[in-house]
Amino acid sequence: MRIYHNSQDKEYRKPFGAVKCQDTVTLSVYVEGCVPERVVIRLWQGEEIFIPMDGKAQNSGGMIFSADVTMPKIPGLVWYYFIIDADGRRYYYGRNRDGRGGEGVLFDFDADSSYQITVYDRDFRTPDWFKKSVMYQIFPDRFFKSEEKCEIQGKTGEYTIHEDWYEPIFFDKHPFENGPACNDFFGGNLKGIAEKLPYLKELGISVLYLNPIFEAFSNHRYDTGDYSRIDPILVTEEDFKNLCQKCEESGIKVILDGVFSHTGSDSVYFNKYGNYGENSGAYRDCGSVYRGWYQWNDDGKNYNSWWGCSNLPNVNETEPTYIDYILRSDDAIIKKWLRLGGSGWRLDVADELPDEFIKILRSQVKGENPDAVIIGEVWEDASNKESYGVRREYLLGDELDSVMNYPFKDNVLAFLKGEIDGEDFAKNIMTIIENYPFEALYSAMNILGTHDTMRVKTVLGGQYINDGMSREEKQNFKLDAKNETVAIKRVMLAAFLQMTFVGVPCIYYGDEIGMQGLSDPFNRMPYTWRCVDVELLDHYKKLLSLRNNLDCLKTGEFKMIYSYGGVLVFERMIKDGMDVFGNPAENGIALCVVNRNPYAERVEIKLQGIDRAKGQLCGEEIVFKDGIAELTVPAFGAEVYVQW
Repeated sequence: MRIYHNSQDKEYRKPFGAVKCQDTVTLSVYVEGCVPERVVIRLWQGEEIFIPMDGKAQNSGGMIFSADVTMPKIPGLVWYYFIIDADGRRYYYGRNRDGRGGEGVLFDFDADSSYQITVYDRDFRTPDWFKKSVMYQIFPDRFFKSEEKCEIQGKTGEYTIHEDWYEPIFFDKHPFENGPACNDFFGGNLKGIAEKLPYLKELGISVLYLNPIFEAFSNHRYDTGDYSRIDPILVTEEDFKNLCQKCEESGIKVILDGVFSHTGSDSVYFNKYGNYGENSGAYRDCGSVYRGWYQWNDDGKNYNSWWGCSNLPNVNETEPTYIDYILRSDDAIIKKWLRLGGSGWRLDVADELPDEFIKILRSQVKGENPDAVIIGEVWEDASNKESYGVRREYLLGDELDSVMNYPFKDNVLAFLKGEIDGEDFAKNIMTIIENYPFEALYSAMNILGTHDTMRVKTVLGGQYINDGMSREEKQNFKLDAKNETVAIKRVMLAAFLQMTFVGVPCIYYGDEIGMQGLSDPFNRMPYTWRCVDVELLDHYKKLLSLRNNLDCLKTGEFKMIYSYGGVLVFERMIKDGMDVFGNPAENGIALCVVNRNPYAERVEIKLQGIDRAKGQLCGEEIVFKDGIAELTVPAFGAEVYVQW
């Protein structure tokens, strides 16, 4: 007996992917080799439901059993599998044990192998401008320093300013806590970013994502000292306003990093070390207005902190005075910086923020600016993420617009390094596409690296990295010539996938010029303006130009055409003058081809609706005869063929 269902095939599940509340989904399963006595869908929508399925004979000799299922009124996840009674036995057919969608497997017992349907709010919308953007992430201290003298008037605590932009980072011990101080500064500032806007514009950037810019002890500023003030080294609020204004004039938006699950211990709110007054702050004054923000142990002095880092005391995000200060009051933090020019927020460690807090944040942000964007830091599939024993509701329509797409990064790097083949890449990526509402999918922040990961070039070099290296050895680590050559070729392919895939590409500063670096803090070195891989940079510019000029690469349909071994082929398409959201767009078909192998590959492509296409990177033309074309993809090759 053969039983078959494919959640990514409209013959078996229609419509494809996530759906809106109260939509109807048609589910079908194919049975061959017997005539079942009963076929039912077992659904879970907060309660168990069994739905009988009607059968229809097929020319193949088997039968298709189908049923229409109305999705619930309330957003959430619906789970299903099939139960088939035949020949005196009961069979269960559900999702693969690896958790991926697509083709399922047959079980002879009731296993936890349900398919997922994401059901989201009918009114869920994400900003259209963001879907069409290309992002650039900047670690402010390390991007560019204006020629003005670096001043740190008002900076708290001990610090060091590097005299040379290219000298090594320091490894000072934190003066008060265990761990590194991260208190050495290279002097990158907001004026420096503004001075480099022509470079970013020429590159093709339309959104800047800035790591934290608010007053803090450290250079990374995830230990917020005062949400209401620009860090003195960056330098002033007026500089931020000017940066946003100049960005707007250049067609660039600015997104800020919101760190709301914890503050710094060296802050106006906590004030552990007295830098904000001898008798103020939650740590030093039990009567402080900030006392209820934090999580105190029985002795009233010990406190809960983020992942045990004592310089990062956790906050009670649902404390009314904290919510008012950050979110709800007329002059709340999130509103202040939007009014000064910001166009959205990236939420640090979204898993640490309660759903209630994120829902209020969305309401307040959208109330201030309906077109502002909210992106969450989530490292897994955000549609079914659990944190602290709770199923999260990030993408159901009343929380985040979307998330950082770490699954994209992980699969791109694994594919290019040969750790997974094209088939696994396609299955993993298609599961994300299946699970995310299109509004969130096309707003997903497609990264290759960030301030929290090794540099993409270092990763793709594949060179052995000894974890036992000293800090100085890690800082000086560079790929050898052979591995660097391979790494550059792979980075070019990674950038190609990033610029042609569904979602919003985000470049981590310096990746486009070939910067290297191991994990934090070695991935946060100053931008090497005097050491640029010109060929790689030109490659990025071509790719960004392609994406910015082809509507189909931004909001066109996505279809995987071929995925085998080291080769991927997928289609991006807009037809009938409308993109996937029903917005006017220029018609076009782009066939995207990638070969990760160090040798050429001959591939036969089957694709209807296209006669001839021309390569946009190398200029090669291909001709389709009866919907079939053969092409040779060079070693480490990639091309976008556009219909003409």
